Amino acid sequence: MNRRRALAALFFSVAAAATLGVVVYTEHSNAEQTLAVWVLTHDVAAGAPFSSGDVQEVRIPAFEAGVNYEIAGPGQLRALYVKGLRAQDVVRQDDLISASAVAEVALAVQNPPPLTPGESIDVFASVSGGEQARIGRDLTVVDVSGTSVDVLVPTTDESAWVTIGSSSVALHATRAAASADPSAAPLSVDEAIGVLCGSSCQTGIPSAQSSPP
Repeated sequence: MNRRRALAALFFSVAAAATLGVVVYTEHSNAEQTLAVWVLTHDVAAGAPFSSGDVQEVRIPAFEAGVNYEIAGPGQLRALYVKGLRAQDVVRQDDLISASAVAEVALAVQNPPPLTPGESIDVFASVSGGEQARIGRDLTVVDVSGTSVDVLVPTTDESAWVTIGSSSVALHATRAAASADPSAAPLSVDEAIGVLCGSSCQTGIPSAQSSPP
């Protein structure tokens, strides 16, 4: 009887040691598995290019990385930041947009508020009766020079926005957060062109599939 108990105790001891060994091995193996991510070395503004001068490569444990951190580096990915980020932030996939998905256009804006690159604006056009129609929402400012404001628009809408920018009708802008009636949808690109310079401007302009952002 004592011999059976001794054998049983030995069996359970060996099983416990084996289980502990598996746990230790698994934890050690997980600790050695790392993933390269990109950490910002300084603040960046929305619309700025994803550049090697902004980030440094850091390796973190793979189980902490998650699936949304951007793994591709600036040399592999031509992209822009879609929002402002702070130093020491880890760059996520949804922090970036492909550079080929957006285009930069210049708009002549009357009496613009003080703006800096990275801010978002809503754009309005003067219409009959002194009213204004919102034709663009949350457009990212890339550059400001006097009354000329460069903004990012979807590449699918670039030609239409170029037409809008070259029209003679007055454009106005407000910071997006300060815009009145934020629930109102902006006009479509085709509607905006019609408001600004009539159907004659639409000749040769492809029909847009989406509204200005």
